[in-house]
Amino acid sequence: MRTIHGVGEMMTQMVLSRGSIFPLAVPDVTPSVHPNKQVVTIESEDVTVMDTKLKIIEILQFILSVRLDYRISYMLSIYKKEFGESSENVDGSVSSPDLPVITSVVVPDIDEIAAQAETMFAGRKEKNAVQLDDEGGRTFLRVLIHLIMHDYPPLLSGALHLLFKHFSQRAEVLQAFKQVQLLVSNQDVDNYKQIKADLDQLRLTVEKSELWVEKNSSYESGELGESQVKGGDEPIEEPNILSPVQDGIKKPQIDSNKSNNYNIVMEILIRLSKLCLQNKKCRNQQQRLLKNMGAHCVVLDLLQIPFEKTDEKMNEVMNLAHLFLQNFCRGNSQNQGLLYKHINLFLTPGLLEAITMRHIFTNNYHLCNEISERAVQHFVHCIETHGRHVEYLRFLQTIVKADGKYVKKCQDMVMTELVNGGEDVLVFYNDRASFPVLLQMMCSERDRVDESGSLAYHITLVELLAACTEGKNVYTEIKCNSLLPLDDIVRVVTHDDCIPEVKIAYVNFVNHCYVDTEVEMKEIYTSNHIWKLFESFLVDMARVCNTTTDRKHADTSLEKYVTEPVMNIVSGFFSSPFSDNSTSLQTHQPVFIQLLQSAFRIYNCTWPNPTQKSSVESCIKTLAEVAKNRGIAIPVDLDSQVNTLFMKSHTNMIQRAAMGWRMSARSGPRFKEALGGPAWDYRNIIEKLQDVVASLEQQFSLMMQAEFSVLVDVLHSPELLFPEGSDARIRCGAFMSKLINHTKRLMEKEEKLCIKILQTLREMLDKKDSFVEEVPGISWF
Repeated sequence: MRTIHGVGEMMTQMVLSRGSIFPLAVPDVTPSVHPNKQVVTIESEDVTVMDTKLKIIEILQFILSVRLDYRISYMLSIYKKEFGESSENVDGSVSSPDLPVITSVVVPDIDEIAAQAETMFAGRKEKNAVQLDDEGGRTFLRVLIHLIMHDYPPLLSGALHLLFKHFSQRAEVLQAFKQVQLLVSNQDVDNYKQIKADLDQLRLTVEKSELWVEKNSSYESGELGESQVKGGDEPIEEPNILSPVQDGIKKPQIDSNKSNNYNIVMEILIRLSKLCLQNKKCRNQQQRLLKNMGAHCVVLDLLQIPFEKTDEKMNEVMNLAHLFLQNFCRGNSQNQGLLYKHINLFLTPGLLEAITMRHIFTNNYHLCNEISERAVQHFVHCIETHGRHVEYLRFLQTIVKADGKYVKKCQDMVMTELVNGGEDVLVFYNDRASFPVLLQMMCSERDRVDESGSLAYHITLVELLAACTEGKNVYTEIKCNSLLPLDDIVRVVTHDDCIPEVKIAYVNFVNHCYVDTEVEMKEIYTSNHIWKLFESFLVDMARVCNTTTDRKHADTSLEKYVTEPVMNIVSGFFSSPFSDNSTSLQTHQPVFIQLLQSAFRIYNCTWPNPTQKSSVESCIKTLAEVAKNRGIAIPVDLDSQVNTLFMKSHTNMIQRAAMGWRMSARSGPRFKEALGGPAWDYRNIIEKLQDVVASLEQQFSLMMQAEFSVLVDVLHSPELLFPEGSDARIRCGAFMSKLINHTKRLMEKEEKLCIKILQTLREMLDKKDSFVEEVPGISWF
């Protein structure tokens, strides 16, 4: 505290004296005998002075960093105190099983923490002032304004950085506090130490890859392979790096045995990957710890090591590196965003890159909406030039739907590129020559289990087209109608050799492309195609009902087909507003009644899971409602059974809701108390920290706007900081001109600083008196 204050005061006294210009500034000198020599001397001295002032900026930057560290520590100490002695008992119980386990959950007072947080910032009512001078920051601002008035660009940029940093104190603290990683238990500490040691070793190994990555014979004989970087002789291993002990501390080292380095890297990658997942569940805290320690950056550097593609050991290393990145961002939107910044590393024809890209975009609507057309074109082009691989199509599937929402922009882009790809990408077995090939693949057990074969590619392609039309997209619907006509779909689905996997893909395609559409597809309502499909549905529905008693030989794929895609398309067709005007229902009443009977029969089977049962029940309700509205006579016994089903379903729903309410009202608090102990309080500490961050974000919002408003005022009228009649006040008349001219220079070199200045200038143009009353905590004027 006093150290920060003392250093800041000393620095300001070094560069300011009696409110005048810097005493270190060089006075005007009129050259006499040797004008050229005199001018050179002055310029040399001037550069020395400017460099000295740059050192002052570095010192001030360090002081502001110390101030930020203090505030983070202060916030964490407040947070720890709110948990009290019980929190300390948690730590003790983790390290020593002999200590008693707490029996209640500690709930910190978030409002109190947020109130104390405001005392960290300088103001008239501060309790813990962290200031740079005794004038509420005015002296510090005068120093920065003086520095900005110089004609030395590095000095000007450095002063502007400090100025913006000074007027974003709350935003800076909030952003830093969001990145805080709590190590609550001994296991967290052990993980941290292990990760740090692994990353140090991995970083060194990557930097010295030329010492251990094996080269082929052509490299050793002087001929470089395609993937090797040209250079001189192989470097000699440095003794200080190979030494395991230096200055009494064990250092990471490169193993003298080249082959062993492969094993070291692979072991590290396996350990890091396991930290991200446990029992196939994401471990967000460990993923966050790895992110904060920069594990992904080291692994991304590893991916860029040149090596021969025939090097099997290195290929295995790359597999593990991609596996880590996939687990690192699995179910974690923040980590996905970090890898998205390095997307160019994955725009290669490799299949591993395609799989990693899929994990980066999985269920991240924001990233999917941000993807460029270039990335979509790349993967479609990979299919054309590097073969029809399922991994490329699955990536395209990932970006057209995320978080249960349809990304129309991606649907349009993917559809356009697929059509442009033509026959190299779109493979349909719908002509006389190719249809027998499809039948042969469906009958071949080998083709059916091959996840990367031609049959799998065709199924995934149809699924992708269905996903592109899902959510009612008229543009993609019209395109798909011409690619896969109803005639060809019916011929495939109704064939005796058609397998459930193909049926699922095709029926989903019909549902999204012909039934659940933005505009009416008259062909589906005027032709007999849909009724031929319904008749084939009846056959499959009867088949799954007959295997109820023999579950060992049950076809789960066929059961999934009849309970999900079939029920969805039946419900969608009869509930569609376009089907109301269709007269085909009157002529196909027997098929309609059989659909209702078969659906009811499946509902009474014992094998459907809750999701499947819900889908079947929804279909039954739709069919019953249509029969009632369209005047279709249903057999009396079937009608009675359906009505009983509705009554029973309604009663069960009410009972479940009532039971849930009673459980939450009566045993909810007891359940929480029963969870008291190290494991529950550990989770409580981590989760409550995020609540504190959210509270601070809400509390600081107005104050951050106030800080920015004061910054605008400072830049708009900097002369008000100086006494009237002083040289500094007079010089500030050219302040705005100098700021604008410097901003022009920043456009190419320092884009972020340029944007900040432009945003501030724009605020000046549209200045509003939003902060009439004095805001507590902002006291620079």
